[in-house]
Amino acid sequence: MQSRARASAVVALILAASALVACSSTPEPSPEPSIPPGITAPPPTTPATTAPEVESSLPAEIAGVDTSAWQQIGVPSGAATFRIPADWSVSEAEGGLDVLRADGQRQLLYRENPDTGDGRCVNAEGVAVAWRTAILDRQDVELAGAPGMAFGAAALQLGDQWIVSVGLRPAADAQSPRCPIVNAFDSPAGTIGFGSEVIVQGAGEAAPWQVASLADGEAYLGGEEFPIIRAILMSLELQS
Repeated sequence: MQSRARASAVVALILAASALVACSSTPEPSPEPSIPPGITAPPPTTPATTAPEVESSLPAEIAGVDTSAWQQIGVPSGAATFRIPADWSVSEAEGGLDVLRADGQRQLLYRENPDTGDGRCVNAEGVAVAWRTAILDRQDVELAGAPGMAFGAAALQLGDQWIVSVGLRPAADAQSPRCPIVNAFDSPAGTIGFGSEVIVQGAGEAAPWQVASLADGEAYLGGEEFPIIRAILMSLELQS
């Protein structure tokens, strides 16, 4: 009886050890989940690239306006940069950029090699009309690569309509504005237009520059927006 019990105990131990080995064996890995038929796997994400910083050599204060918190904008061609307030924006347009106020209204444009007309004084319909001009403001601008430049603000009457014009122009033209007023100048990169319009007619997206009278044009200079507009235009820098 005793030897038979010992034999039974040995068999029991062997069976228990076998069970433990089976329990401790490494489980087979589960298969990778597959994408159901008809569903395309998403492409791998590409890390976002940071736009290069645009350098400026101008002081923070331009024409009495602190621009230290403004955006420095580079034009698509790389030919120039300028500043706009933090809540303004730009949108690409043929030949350059449109400058948009915080409410989305276009205020200024930047154009490279624009049409500067044939020298005739005509309205938006191409009809010659009586005209007169009045200078509103003029500030010399130091623009590397384009000497003798100025910021010019003028009021232009075409027929019965008065229009305010702002832009960068040769200093002599800004001092004695005549019709047609052309906000453009020659530079190493070609002709550049930077202002309310290139050829001032107060039409299309430039219609907000229409005013009821010369007095209204003069009053605009005393508002909050004019110093901002002037500082934007005078912040232009040409890139070599």
